Amino acid sequence: MTAEQRDRTQPVELVTMIMVTDPTTNRVLVEDKVNVPWKAGHSFPGGHVEVGESCAQAAIREVFEETGLQLKTVEFCGTCEWFDDSRQKRKLGLLYRGNDFTGELRASDEGQISWLPRSEMTPEKSAESMAALLRVFDGEVPAVVSDSWNGPLRDDA
Repeated sequence: MTAEQRDRTQPVELVTMIMVTDPTTNRVLVEDKVNVPWKAGHSFPGGHVEVGESCAQAAIREVFEETGLQLKTVEFCGTCEWFDDSRQKRKLGLLYRGNDFTGELRASDEGQISWLPRSEMTPEKSAESMAALLRVFDGEVPAVVSDSWNGPLRDDA
């Protein structure tokens, strides 16, 4: 078998995260998720992409399920990736932002939600790697990566 003929498929877990901004106050919607395998704290809504669902539609659905807000559209920002120890499996996170929504804010079983100024999303109060993810949401870097499952993220140069 030549290099061109080898199978390049691999197991990938797809997830999304969405930074929702209120255009009138410039505050971001944060969620303090419970029962997570990382340091808890301020994070953004998000979750798994279902089989057959587009990633953008998954982002919109996750925001609605976790917050009660219905985004009209989302804008793709970049990616985050985690690898297992063998580097044979990856979790690929697709990061989106949106600021055009309707609905009333409500919490879910995922955790408490609130509007916060970005200045309050400090490393001490935020989920692990949130500072790295914010660099992607802000367009400073296109991607962040970790060499361990649910581990800390760094710029993917």
